[in-house]
Amino acid sequence: MRVLIAEDNPVVRKVLEALVKRNEGFQLAGSVADGDDCLEALEDVKPDVVSLDLEMPRMSGREVLTKLVRRHKRPGVVVVTGLPISDQPSAHDELRSLGAYTILYKDFAPSGNDLELFARSYLTSLREAAKASS
Repeated sequence: MRVLIAEDNPVVRKVLEALVKRNEGFQLAGSVADGDDCLEALEDVKPDVVSLDLEMPRMSGREVLTKLVRRHKRPGVVVVTGLPISDQPSAHDELRSLGAYTILYKDFAPSGNDLELFARSYLTSLREAAKASS
């Protein structure tokens, strides 16, 4: 499964890249730091699934999702955000209606059990999103 990561925080991007690279069945198709580059990379690398941050420079993750809605063939999308939207059902509904398979929160410590729990959820979500989009 080919994964494109769109994340502007370089530390978080490296963590997500490492998770994808070290797990069997996944291939890192690309990694970008903003929404414009994400749209370009989607055309170039044709991933099965996109790990998409909401807050990025030049174009937000929401804007990327809005542009993806118009595509006939599109990858699965897992939104990974640090925004406090967990208590906002309308935000979840909006992201789901735009095509996000699920929304995960990057509220993990770079080491420790929280990262392990996040890693399991992240990889499972990527798999499920890719299956759902095919």
